[in-house]
Amino acid sequence: MTREEYNALYEKYLSGKCSIEEREAIENYQDSIDLENYHWIKDQMGNQEVVKETIHAELLASIARQKRRQLIKIRTWYAVAAAIILILSSGLYFNSLRKETIIIAKTESPRFKNDVLPGDNRAILTLDDGSQINLDDAKNGILASENNTDIRKTGSGSLEYSAGDKLVEAVKYNTLSTPMGGQYQLALPDGSRVWLNSGSSIRFPTAFIGKERVIELKGEAYFDIKENRKMPFIVRTNNSMDIRVLGTQFNVMAYDDEKSINTTLLEGSVQILKESGTAFLKPGQAAILNKGTGKIKVAAADIDEAVAWKNGYFIFANENIESIMRKVSRWYNVEVVYQGNLSNKDFVGTISRDKNISEILKMLELTGAIQFRIEGRRITVMP
Repeated sequence: MTREEYNALYEKYLSGKCSIEEREAIENYQDSIDLENYHWIKDQMGNQEVVKETIHAELLASIARQKRRQLIKIRTWYAVAAAIILILSSGLYFNSLRKETIIIAKTESPRFKNDVLPGDNRAILTLDDGSQINLDDAKNGILASENNTDIRKTGSGSLEYSAGDKLVEAVKYNTLSTPMGGQYQLALPDGSRVWLNSGSSIRFPTAFIGKERVIELKGEAYFDIKENRKMPFIVRTNNSMDIRVLGTQFNVMAYDDEKSINTTLLEGSVQILKESGTAFLKPGQAAILNKGTGKIKVAAADIDEAVAWKNGYFIFANENIESIMRKVSRWYNVEVVYQGNLSNKDFVGTISRDKNISEILKMLELTGAIQFRIEGRRITVMP
């Protein structure tokens, strides 16, 4: 039996749908599994039951990694099963796993009395004359026309600009804004596509004319730019930084409450322009602009983590709780307050953005290192 066959059978085993023969095959094969960290865990814990529970978690993670490869076809270093276990990189995961698993197994009611639903497709379109269109309420079809360009809602969470054949002399600008708890997709007049994360906005011309295609971004967006060597595409962020491309795919995170502006390149090439310096990116690299010093650092990127939001996930890779909760607060539109000392705790894990906020908080609490209280749209974080 291959590992892939075993994973599929083991998932069937967990759902209680195995036959007697399949169950015997599972149990016999499980006894022979030699996970790389089995002996290390056993030496550290000296507890056979904890070792088995850890192996169980590893198997769930292995099953989920296979599924995620099929769904999003990108690297899956942090994929885990539907019942995802977030772990502390310090090793506290192994110390608290047995205790916390037992507590959850005995809890039939939800951990939190209150809950908050995840974000969805919501945005406001501001036209050149200042009038606004609430895209939540708008029906599919043409919403307006500006500068010989039709503005059309093509579906839930999708807006498209279709330029006509007439020459445009005067430039008009529109702004697409997502609230906290919102996201939206935009097809620009040149055919380039933009995915806008929550709490973000993009200001762009209704028709591209001249020598450059310039848009302005606040917040976070993923870009798939249509190539035009005669007219480079420029993303202008706050803090006076330009990202210059011809045709490429990249992610820009430029929230005001973050200490850096991060540009992560997936395909093509990108030039970062700042008064303090210039940087060039290759696929798989990220440019990190420190807002405090103005310096740009180029480093190997974690592509999965950078575009997780676009693919419908949260991915936390050795991330502190303050950084995690900034992402959570934007997507769930909640206020976050802190009580006690929560420093020196880095978390690793993956969970769907389609889950209610309680699911994420419960996964974090499984580590035994942190607790939460939900009061309306106010989340209190405690050690």
